[in-house]
Amino acid sequence: MNFNPDDLRLESMEDLEEVVRQSEEALSRLGGVYGELAAITGEGFGADGLARAVVDGTGRIQKITFDPRIARLDTQTIAEAATEAVLAAQNAAQRQNEELIREATGGQPVNLDMDSARRHFEEIGEDLARSLRDLTGRD
Repeated sequence: MNFNPDDLRLESMEDLEEVVRQSEEALSRLGGVYGELAAITGEGFGADGLARAVVDGTGRIQKITFDPRIARLDTQTIAEAATEAVLAAQNAAQRQNEELIREATGGQPVNLDMDSARRHFEEIGEDLARSLRDLTGRD
């Protein structure tokens, strides 16, 4: 049985045990990813490498450095170089985050809409309770 939360059909206790096993595996994979996500850094460059930015996995700037040669440029160009470096670093960090999550979920999309997730879990819980009542013959 492959666990599909959109089409949850439990016909036996073995099906329920399989759903629990697959859910535990998914949670374990996701739990392991959190430490890796915290360690992600993105690096980006602007003005042909004269500006360098490093961001953490959330995109927060950790460090900006400039090659001394950048002083030859006007302030507008320096500001644009810094912005370019930060955006490139944030994009690099985002790509790493997405790759880790894709690996952890087996390529399944992650829905971070908490209201939608709550409703979805409520529906799964109702379906599970109904299936358990059907299996046990209790109301």
